[in-house]
Amino acid sequence: MTSNIAESLNAANLAARELPITTLIESLRALIQQWTYTNRKKAQKTTTFLTPTAEKKLVNNFVDSLTENVKTINESMFEVVELTRSWVINLKEKTCICNRFQLDELPCVHALAMIKEMNLNVYNYCSDCYYLAKFKEFASSCIIVS
Repeated sequence: MTSNIAESLNAANLAARELPITTLIESLRALIQQWTYTNRKKAQKTTTFLTPTAEKKLVNNFVDSLTENVKTINESMFEVVELTRSWVINLKEKTCICNRFQLDELPCVHALAMIKEMNLNVYNYCSDCYYLAKFKEFASSCIIVS
């Protein structure tokens, strides 16, 4: 969706861009292998359930949710009101009309307001792909061999 990875690779391989193509590709492979190793080591030191990026996003959403008012529609649907705007969250289907809950597969600000109000475990509403255990499992299967 963004060109950040391409920009990162370009910045990290300024000198290698002038090399023959096979040497350039080998340089890129080695760089990605080093990044994977570094990120795997960082993930192993973390004591949270989610990856650091997902955890940070959840914390930011939680802080933003503190000013939201929650109204119950039924057992699984809620309306979150902020001044003159409102959002409907379906907890059972993990949806919100802002679409962040569906796109990120992490509770959005509105869903977090409702989850907080109901005293539910926020981690039950996060996609498996954000769990460190799944991330470590995936990272260990992505070993690059030259």
